[in-house]
Amino acid sequence: MATEILYGINTAEEIIRAGRRTVVRLFISRNEKSQRVNDLAALARRNGVKVEFCDVRTLEKLAAGGNHQGVLLEAEPPRKMDVDGALGREKDLKKAVWAGLDGITDPMNLGAIIRSAACLGVSTVILPERRSAAMNAAAQKTASGAAERINIIEVVNLNQTIIKLKEKGFWIYGMDMGGKALPKVEFTLPAFIIIGSEGEGLHQKTREHCDMIVSIPQKGGVESLNAGNAAAIAFYELSKKL
Repeated sequence: MATEILYGINTAEEIIRAGRRTVVRLFISRNEKSQRVNDLAALARRNGVKVEFCDVRTLEKLAAGGNHQGVLLEAEPPRKMDVDGALGREKDLKKAVWAGLDGITDPMNLGAIIRSAACLGVSTVILPERRSAAMNAAAQKTASGAAERINIIEVVNLNQTIIKLKEKGFWIYGMDMGGKALPKVEFTLPAFIIIGSEGEGLHQKTREHCDMIVSIPQKGGVESLNAGNAAAIAFYELSKKL
């Protein structure tokens, strides 16, 4: 059985609570005496997860330098899902909000986007297999367990996925410079909003598939927002339609 090591209190708690994948062991530093850590250990035991207390050096080695907060989790990777599977999970497809990432290569940005998505009603995030950050431990730590609350799909070809979603009735919105100001956009659901990279924005072919290009009006002379912050603003505007 292939497993992965994840770290952080929020991440561990959300993975155990969600119950979407098998958790093998919870590692806790012997120095951690907080009530929250004690509650986490009790939660793990109630869910049949083995709890091991160990020294900090062991945790540092397992976390490979990551900010583990005295807690690590060994778990199976999440089950892979495809677009059809995610479509089948939608309770009301006419109100669905999905997001696609085009060239987001920083795991911290990826994690932040996933966290915002889970908080603001985005049910599915689609990543291209290439030119994208992976859902590694750093991304999942930044997401603070939010990856357990939404569907995350890797696709071979983002543009082919856009075409498929159009056939299902999705309106495709691309976030890029020079687009219509977000506060003035009358979003139509179901919606698929694509976030481009900070440097290059959307790839040209992806841009061509969009029904509308939207952007965030900015003041103060800063060139562009961090991709994670831009995504959160876009998701908030879309959440007003839900």
